[in-house]
Amino acid sequence: MQKSFSNLKLHLRCLAAGFLLLGLCGCSDSSQESRVSGRVTLDGTAIGPGTVVFAPIGAGKPSTGSIDDSGNYSMNTSREVGLAAGKYKVAVSIREMPQNVKRGDRPPLGRLRIPEKYENDAASGLQYDVQAGSNTINIELQSK
Repeated sequence: MQKSFSNLKLHLRCLAAGFLLLGLCGCSDSSQESRVSGRVTLDGTAIGPGTVVFAPIGAGKPSTGSIDDSGNYSMNTSREVGLAAGKYKVAVSIREMPQNVKRGDRPPLGRLRIPEKYENDAASGLQYDVQAGSNTINIELQSK
């Protein structure tokens, strides 16, 4: 009995040391090596709220970000902050919020506040090269 109790204590110490080492190893909460944020403007004026999508050219996961009322955004991939470095085509959607939507109802799409081409990454003409580390990418949309 004494021998099995000391084995248990040894295992518990090893387990505690392992957790301590994991905590000290500097692991981040995201496997994505790049961070992207910036501002969306239409004809030089900040516009929002809405959504921006960075679709990788080639393999990879798309990244989405919410655009706030001031036009500021930051990107997330799945549930992680950031995205992988590489080349991306970009789509932007900014619509008016429908009025008088009842709780529990699915709201209809509001009126588009930017040219329709920007909602499709293949047609938007927006393409950016994301580098490892922190990136500021301001997305400048034109009404014509």
